[in-house]
Amino acid sequence: MSEYYKILDWDTRFFDFNVVEIKKDVLTSINVKEILDDLASSQIKLGYYTSSNLIAGLKSDVYEIKFIIKRIPLEKKILIHSPFHENIELYKEDYVDEALISLAQLAGRQGRFGNDTNISDTLCDEIFKNWMINSVNKKMASHILVYKVANKIVGFATIKIREGKGYSPLLAVDRKFEGMGVSFALMRAAETILKEEGCQIAVGGTQELNQKALRVYQRYGLMPQDPEYVYHLWKKK
Repeated sequence: MSEYYKILDWDTRFFDFNVVEIKKDVLTSINVKEILDDLASSQIKLGYYTSSNLIAGLKSDVYEIKFIIKRIPLEKKILIHSPFHENIELYKEDYVDEALISLAQLAGRQGRFGNDTNISDTLCDEIFKNWMINSVNKKMASHILVYKVANKIVGFATIKIREGKGYSPLLAVDRKFEGMGVSFALMRAAETILKEEGCQIAVGGTQELNQKALRVYQRYGLMPQDPEYVYHLWKKK
């Protein structure tokens, strides 16, 4: 039944057990028990699942089904092609600056891994340290933009391009510099890169509870799409 899920190589290597992405909305089908039994027999310990609607009454003898976040996807038609803000540059080092790691961990604590009580704060931080390392070596991002003040990184955005769309899997700003236009400058720079790469659409997202980030994205012109409900399925012991 592999048509219902796909193995996530990076996550599987990091956690050292099988992790999969489950096909969106598939657990609303009549075959849900069969699907979950197949996951269990394939030794899948963790599954990420996204639903268009809040799941009501879904129970399993083999998996703990944890609601994690209500996510708001955002999209914007790419228009801008302009010079970067003077404080922004592409990160071209082959090592990971500690400021990048700290900012990535700050963003991670507010996301789905940070909201899963089965994942400790220490493990969450390790996930995003590794995420940043793999972004710098271009396994998880094509570009990294950094915003510097006095030669110190106070904000960054990663860019990933897939099927003609541009994504920013991680964007974070030092809290001391929030409200100073850093996010807007990073988004403008990201849009310029995506325009140069031939992308037509910019895609983002944030959890509904993060109203501050949602307002920033909307002010920039990213339009909210239908919400998604994110679940983690953990195999019971």
